[in-house]
Amino acid sequence: MRPRADVTKKTKRALSLAQHIVRDIEAGAHIAGDRLPREDEMLARYDVARATLREALRFLELQGVIHLQLGRGGGPVVARPQTGDFANSLSLILHFMEADLRGLLELREAIAPDVAAYAAQRATTGDLSALADCLKELERNVEGSRFEELNRRFHDLLGWASGNPLFGLLTSAMHLLTREFSHSLGYSAQERAVQLRFLRRVLEAVRTGDSEAARNSMARLVSGSAAYLAERSPELVSQKVRWGHI
Repeated sequence: MRPRADVTKKTKRALSLAQHIVRDIEAGAHIAGDRLPREDEMLARYDVARATLREALRFLELQGVIHLQLGRGGGPVVARPQTGDFANSLSLILHFMEADLRGLLELREAIAPDVAAYAAQRATTGDLSALADCLKELERNVEGSRFEELNRRFHDLLGWASGNPLFGLLTSAMHLLTREFSHSLGYSAQERAVQLRFLRRVLEAVRTGDSEAARNSMARLVSGSAAYLAERSPELVSQKVRWGHI
């Protein structure tokens, strides 16, 4: 059996190499779809063992930085990490922290009002158009099976409209983490109507640049939604986040 110290040293070398490759991707201004050098070229460039290079590349693939193309002419191809990559890593951490849906709902209550306020200050014409289109779809599907999906999409769009990609990333990741839970719960017709009413108010406040109104309307929406979920399905709210459910 290989001594633990040797395994740890190899892992550190692979991680250091992965970081080096990322810096080279940035320095070379590579974009998604660009091919990286072949394995023999990378071995010569980085002066590492084949096993170390392959471990580094596997690590980058897991993080969504590259994908490994198989077959003749294959090899590492630059990718762009997606929200799902972040959400997957986050769900693994939350799994071991034994976080539950209630914790995610409380996080949403903490940040969603400020996200709406920032969107009121920074939303572009394109953002407003996308939000308005999404709201129209929600109104058409208020009694349909796509209500929860479109509701999440509206909040996602609002997160990215905040002008801060961290808000957009976190909002979208939270929705990926909670999507599995939502399959077990349907909003009542009355709750859907309430949420739609507040979403209209949020959009109007964002459109007019009224950040305080946007914050207040969103605060009432998310706090009311959390109270509804806690009362209707307390056992669901207590369920733990599990890795692999995204």
